[in-house]
Amino acid sequence: MKKLLAILALLPALAFAWEPTKPVTVVIGNPPGAGNELAFRKLASIVTETYPKANFVILNQPGADSVIAMNGFLTAANDGYTIALPSHMSTFITNDFWEKKIKKFNYDSFTPVLTMGKSPLVLIANRNSKINTPAEFAEYIRNTKEPINVAIGGGAHRTAFEYLMYKNKGNADLVQVINFNGPLQAATSVGKDTGGTEFGIMPIAVAKPLIESGKVKPIGFTGDRKMPQFPDVPLLQSIAPGINVYGAWAIILPPNTPKDVVDWYVKAFAAAARTEEYKKWTDSQVVFVEEKELTPAGLRRQMETLRKTFIPVLETVKLD
Repeated sequence: MKKLLAILALLPALAFAWEPTKPVTVVIGNPPGAGNELAFRKLASIVTETYPKANFVILNQPGADSVIAMNGFLTAANDGYTIALPSHMSTFITNDFWEKKIKKFNYDSFTPVLTMGKSPLVLIANRNSKINTPAEFAEYIRNTKEPINVAIGGGAHRTAFEYLMYKNKGNADLVQVINFNGPLQAATSVGKDTGGTEFGIMPIAVAKPLIESGKVKPIGFTGDRKMPQFPDVPLLQSIAPGINVYGAWAIILPPNTPKDVVDWYVKAFAAAARTEEYKKWTDSQVVFVEEKELTPAGLRRQMETLRKTFIPVLETVKLD
């Protein structure tokens, strides 16, 4: 009898535990094909195996390095039916610099859930470029007598570019970034035979198909770990020590989202991120998962660490 009463006492909590029963809008501040969308689509496919009522609808809202989307997300209903997938570097750091005049949010305005994954950035070159190594690139940007264009599609990419220029005393009059609405568009520009850019910086997850097809060549990775999928590609640490910039993507909720909603997203997506199915996907895409960032507290700590590391660097560069 006591066991029955205990079970009955739990029923209200179980009955009212939140989970989505109608479509969830997924706000992405990039055009289709960015790393945050690719990672989320894979995770969502795993989540819906356990929660078949969950239905996620992607809403791409590119513009101003995701600030347009995040400004709108700031006032979204906190009922669990609108989520966002920000890039760590853009939303938590670089929007404070290059988009500060139009942004309406702070880096900690939103309700954190977890980090979906991280991918090192790769410096790529057009297949016809004469540059093949980090050392050659460093010499080129220091001593060039002709314009050099570097395609980027996000705040992390811009940070890596500025760090390379800062460490190598690049010629800022001739070496310039060309901004695209997303990393896929930047990579595509480098892959053009004519009319594109010679170099680009973006997550390897985005550049990988172009590298494998031979349309672009990898020069070097950011970060401090060699990628086993590309054992012959060196690290950019050799020319820019400390360039630990990653393409990293989070799941967040609107401000003041109730705990039961947050708990469902953490439970569902952290479990999916730990599956063998997701690991196979991350390995194939050169993405990795940080276990310590699969909680709201872990994601929040990472925000603070990134700001402590990179804001002093960005304060030294010329803003435009």
